[in-house]
Amino acid sequence: MGNERPVTVEQMLASPALTEAELLAGETGLQATVSEVALHMRLRDDSPPGRGEFVVLDAAGIGEHTYQVDMAIRIIADARAVSLAVTNPGFELGVGMRRLANRFGVPLIVVPDADALHLTHRLRSQLWASDVEQAAAVNSLLTTLSQSHNASVDRVLEVIADLSASRVCLLGQDRSVVAGEPVDIGDRRLASDAAHLVDNSHVAALHSTPIVLTFGERAEEADYWLVAECGGSRGMQRLLRSLMLIGSWHLAALLSSARARTESDARRRIAVLNELLATSDLHERDIRNQMLALGWSAAGWNTGLHLTLRGADTSRIIDLHAEVRERLRDAGLDGPLVERNDGWSGWVTDAAEPAAESYSAMVRQLGDALEAFVNAHSGLQVHAGIGRPYLDLNGLRQSLTEAHEAALIANARFGGRSGAAHIDQLGVQRVLMGWFGSDDFARHARFILQPVLDVDTDHELLRTLEVYLDASCSTTEAAQVLGLHRNTVANRMRRIADLLGITLDDAENRLSLQLACRMLRVHRQPNSIVQDALH
Repeated sequence: MGNERPVTVEQMLASPALTEAELLAGETGLQATVSEVALHMRLRDDSPPGRGEFVVLDAAGIGEHTYQVDMAIRIIADARAVSLAVTNPGFELGVGMRRLANRFGVPLIVVPDADALHLTHRLRSQLWASDVEQAAAVNSLLTTLSQSHNASVDRVLEVIADLSASRVCLLGQDRSVVAGEPVDIGDRRLASDAAHLVDNSHVAALHSTPIVLTFGERAEEADYWLVAECGGSRGMQRLLRSLMLIGSWHLAALLSSARARTESDARRRIAVLNELLATSDLHERDIRNQMLALGWSAAGWNTGLHLTLRGADTSRIIDLHAEVRERLRDAGLDGPLVERNDGWSGWVTDAAEPAAESYSAMVRQLGDALEAFVNAHSGLQVHAGIGRPYLDLNGLRQSLTEAHEAALIANARFGGRSGAAHIDQLGVQRVLMGWFGSDDFARHARFILQPVLDVDTDHELLRTLEVYLDASCSTTEAAQVLGLHRNTVANRMRRIADLLGITLDDAENRLSLQLACRMLRVHRQPNSIVQDALH
């Protein structure tokens, strides 16, 4: 069964059969149409290849007669064949051969260590019987996925990439690469509904399939996308589509199972931490045993950490847990890390009391780790606080309390998408924190913003105000963070100012609104299936 459209030499080069091939010369002939694929031991003037023929020349028996390659290039050009693929050459295809190929516009391809007959058969099958090749590849994928030892995300991506000769990767909600070989999406579209989408706006087609882990969720709320880029023929594009659809179902099962395990582990960690923070001395032995079972220790000098995450719900806090812990470990902050309703809490333990001079180094290490994290995830912001070091379990409770307090102040204090502060660096801001965290201020904050809250059912205006103030009232920077046009941000800010009846040119007005936004964010509760466990 033939292809619907002519296949070019360039598309043939994208074949899985030619993944080890190298194009040496003759790039100007890549758009020529292939009409046939044939194997030759040598080419002669009295038996030239056919017009449009993709010639496979087995050079294993040429020996020292390398002139036969030069002769083959000339014969191919005269016969209007389209390319020369040399297999198993026992010599280097030198500058002279390359110049000749460039002169005649004959793509010169070398395929080392190939079975020339098998290669020719595969290329002919892909040219004339792409549906048969597709069925064989789909069967190979299904066979591989049925083997339990291949049950991993990386293995699924690897098999699809090998069978389709494409770059394949898994993207998260923020389009960051979770696994696989990165694909540059640029301004191309990803699937926004349940259907497989192919964006043909570039030379290589971008395929994407949404993966939704929770039954009933809309595809535009996809947890992941399976993405691949393919420059092959139409038959190869159909093959990739089939492989991705099958692979996405298997990946959904793997990722759902992994999420269930992760949530179970998170509940266990959260329960132990909650008991640790609330327990009395009478129950410390039980708490220590539970901590020991999780591999945790509080024996020594404990320095608490708290990371506040914005731009994600609690399900993403759980999903990002492993990455955040790894980044902290790489920054030299190796210790337990526990998911909370607003981010993560954790601590590092030292045998001896850390010197006061080490505080600034810890802030710098944590700040660098957070900056790298937000740079890898568009739309997220994270600010962290560090407590003082204290001895043993009771000291750990105190340090974690200080870290949470420092994180709240850091969140209100720092602009940008990330930042870290030590409790001892905050000075007079800690005095303000007593009022800032009070019920009186919570009521005052809601009173200030009530005109906006009355009409802002989806929190778009409040979020815009908050980001705008964080961006030092820069419309352009706020638009970048929100993913909006700057005119949209400007229009929203004019509407907010009209609703509140104030001008944002006044510094005191800006400060009052920024503190009020912070207070509402602190009191805003997440909506998640794991909300109860995260309290």
